[in-house]
Amino acid sequence: MTERPELIVQNMNPCVVEMGITRLPLSQIRTDGGTQLRAACSDATVAEYSEALKAGATFPPAVVFADGIDHWLADGFHRHAAHAAAGLPDIAVEIRHGDRRAALLFAAGANADHGLRRTQEDKRQAVLALLRDPEWRHWSDRAIAERVKVSHPTVARIRRDLNGNSSIETPSERTFVSRHGTQASRRVTPRQMPSGSVVETFLRKVTDTALLAEVQRRGLCLEARIDA
Repeated sequence: MTERPELIVQNMNPCVVEMGITRLPLSQIRTDGGTQLRAACSDATVAEYSEALKAGATFPPAVVFADGIDHWLADGFHRHAAHAAAGLPDIAVEIRHGDRRAALLFAAGANADHGLRRTQEDKRQAVLALLRDPEWRHWSDRAIAERVKVSHPTVARIRRDLNGNSSIETPSERTFVSRHGTQASRRVTPRQMPSGSVVETFLRKVTDTALLAEVQRRGLCLEARIDA
């Protein structure tokens, strides 16, 4: 019979209390709460972990958050799946006090320093999870970056993309016809303007053709027209 975990450590965050390490049946751990923030599960990693478990290997405990009703998995999805694949009924877990949102917030920075290396898409998914939340989206870029363990320019870029604004770091390609009649492509990096500015609103209503015609009229550019 599994012993009831004792309250042993108070985390610096008063909303998170570590309740010790024990074993839980896989069936008692919720994995359906949206706390899996990887872009995709690695079947190869699950298979590798499963074979290691069958050979007698032990893994660090997964992290779950307990709210008195459910246990929400926050870190260890590959380990959880590997235990199931290996036919094991339970898994070592570190239980922390908190609800599904607490698990989600913890998951945002999970695997930054251990486990399967996060991909760029994994990091993006974690940032998006916070930016789409009605509370966390009001955090600063630096606060979100610290939680997800990415750079704050990365958060700023994803926030701009999410809000539908052009990013200064995302170049696009335009095709022009030169004054000699030859066609050429050029990568153009749009300048970022404050969202909702008068200039931004005006430019959204003006076609590229009209803008290039005005530029040509003023003698500011050699290209004659944009290829439609």
